[in-house]
Amino acid sequence: MSDTIQGDLPLPFPELSGDMPLLPARMVNEYQYCPRLAYLEWVQGEWAESSDTVEGRYRHRRVDKPGGNLPEPEVAEEDETYHARSITLSSNRLGLIAKMDLIEGEGREVTPIDYKRGKRPHVAMGAYDPERVQLCVQGMILEEHGYTCREGVLYFTESKERVRVRFDEDLRAKTLNAVNGLRLIAIGGQTPEPLQDSPKCPRCSLVGICLPDEVNFLRRGDLEPRPLAVAREEALPVYVQAQHAKVTKKGETLEIRVDDHKVSSARLGEVSQLVLMGNVYVTTPCLHELMRREIPITWHSFGGWFIGHTVGTGHKNVELRTAQYRESFDEKTCLHLAKALIQAKILNCRTLLRRNWRGEEKAYRSAQCPQT
Repeated sequence: MSDTIQGDLPLPFPELSGDMPLLPARMVNEYQYCPRLAYLEWVQGEWAESSDTVEGRYRHRRVDKPGGNLPEPEVAEEDETYHARSITLSSNRLGLIAKMDLIEGEGREVTPIDYKRGKRPHVAMGAYDPERVQLCVQGMILEEHGYTCREGVLYFTESKERVRVRFDEDLRAKTLNAVNGLRLIAIGGQTPEPLQDSPKCPRCSLVGICLPDEVNFLRRGDLEPRPLAVAREEALPVYVQAQHAKVTKKGETLEIRVDDHKVSSARLGEVSQLVLMGNVYVTTPCLHELMRREIPITWHSFGGWFIGHTVGTGHKNVELRTAQYRESFDEKTCLHLAKALIQAKILNCRTLLRRNWRGEEKAYRSAQCPQT
């Protein structure tokens, strides 16, 4: 008998029901880029902003506004052309959902257009696989709704170039593999291994959470971690002590008013927390914006007694919380953490003493003559 290679038999995904969530096309992109990144964002709910994510959101500001009309495929006339922006479609059969930046159509045939920041990469396929896979997900969802979709377009905003992406069999197979792979790791509940010495990691917004080099070093010790460039935090707390003061939001600033007269202001990007002492009023729009930005509000009585916090949704990593709760019943883990906390406090105290020590003679003179 000759040896034969047994191929995989693709099975259709059962139609979603109950609480099973739809997979966003963006998460399929992330999985194709890095499975660990997709797991951290999709399963554990981790997120961190970077200059790239902020710029990407700015580049999308136009297409994020809904506009145009996407007619049903049954009623679309053959020679009718149309454009539709910011359209969200889903498919329970595929278990996918996508927000499409722009859809251009003529009759039943449509072309999804996905906006990307940066310049067009000069690679063989015209674009990298994660972007092509994300676009193919959009095409598959459109086909589920009865449209004809043979190709899509990636529009790179910086170079203002279009790249056409054909939805051939190879790309469709790669897309389905990414979809199934993401579902598999999500159900498995095990964080994928980090990439090793990958050029993708330094520019990733979650590199400070993922810590790929550090994790690989602790597990194998065969590669020194690359240094992380930590951004300098310029934000400072804002204290409001005037009684009957009102804190409002105006554009990108906080305004503090007393008797309807503006007495001070602070830019939201430079505020780390808002501390309120006594009877101070915060408007609802201001409260919503602070919670959206994860800027906490600390409430105190007029005499300075702590009352409580107002924060946003906060950390979403349920797996981390369950692990912490589970380990809280382990005496060895609790003792290890307690020792580490005490050791860190002692080291910090030692550091402060060494930095502020002025020598025995100067210390003696300061004690004898406090005015000097």
